[in-house]
Amino acid sequence: METRTEYLPEEILRDILLRLPVKSLIRFRLVCKSWFTLLKNPNFIATHLNHSSAYNCNHLLVHTQAENHAISLLSNKTLNVTLKIDSPRTPKVVEREVIVGSCNGLVCLSRDSEIVLWNPATKEHKVLPTPSISTETCRSIGFGFHVEDYKVVRMVNSNYLVSGKITPKVEVYSTSSGSWRVINAIIPCYVEQRKCSVVLKGVPYWLGFGPICPNTIFVPRREVLRDEFVLSFDMGNEVFLQVDVPGAKDYHYKYSKKLGVYNESVAIMYYPSYEKDIRFIELWVMKDHVVDECWVQVLRIGPFSTLWTPLGCWENGVVILQNHKDELLLYDPTIGKAEAVPTSGAPMFSTSIATYMESLVPVDGGNKDLKETKFV
Repeated sequence: METRTEYLPEEILRDILLRLPVKSLIRFRLVCKSWFTLLKNPNFIATHLNHSSAYNCNHLLVHTQAENHAISLLSNKTLNVTLKIDSPRTPKVVEREVIVGSCNGLVCLSRDSEIVLWNPATKEHKVLPTPSISTETCRSIGFGFHVEDYKVVRMVNSNYLVSGKITPKVEVYSTSSGSWRVINAIIPCYVEQRKCSVVLKGVPYWLGFGPICPNTIFVPRREVLRDEFVLSFDMGNEVFLQVDVPGAKDYHYKYSKKLGVYNESVAIMYYPSYEKDIRFIELWVMKDHVVDECWVQVLRIGPFSTLWTPLGCWENGVVILQNHKDELLLYDPTIGKAEAVPTSGAPMFSTSIATYMESLVPVDGGNKDLKETKFV
């Protein structure tokens, strides 16, 4: 029996398929050989991703430490529906799993003994080769994309400070080569996080700190005042860049901080650390990487009756918050209202989030046509 596809022009069929979700496209690979070839084509994969981006198809991954590291997938279309998805299990024992970052439908997971690239939509995953630099005192990981290549950058601290500069060893894994290589990169500040805070346009960002000594300043409550920065890694040139946090010479030490992405710009959220403090959350957006005054304050949320902690931002300026009851909430500043978010597993202090867009991107990269892909 002839199929109806023989009566559809190829360009119309392609346009129809580009509008379908990944789950449907995975099934349609089995329809016939020509469909399988089309849906595996790098150009189709890139165009499908761009189409999803244009139609605002971002989801939210909510990772909790409870219930064997539960990961909830929250759709921006149906906020009242949360799906539980399982990260790939490997023979090694899964301990301290964290989501390093998400980019173009790929998610980078870090565990004590391995790093995994994972596409939750296609259910494909790849355990990366053992890094060439052994873990020493501390490590931090970032994930991103540049032109034709997905990369993982890993920092391992061998010495704390040498001549006023942080001198960890740095290595990069790229999907194009399938291997790690050590690079000569200078990290101008100290990174204490195990993973990058956000990934924007393929670039990972961290909160960075200056040395504890010899310029230590002790402030009330015995806190240590250190210089603070926003650190990024240029995936193309493979160099680290830093900018001061806003209010660096004023009151920034009084607040805890978290990075996010607000309306496609890097944002830093200031929030109080103590019950006695004024319970406001301030959100600043980075305007420019070069000029000194590169931050502008865009939001001041509150006051709250109890401490609320920001976890990040979502679409349309929505801020994701966690309250003193460990409940997750979506706060819309345009209406000043917070809506509770159901999750798989009880949220905890260590709960983390990442924006995510479904895609057909393979976990081994290998997509030269993805150089035309819009970053998401």
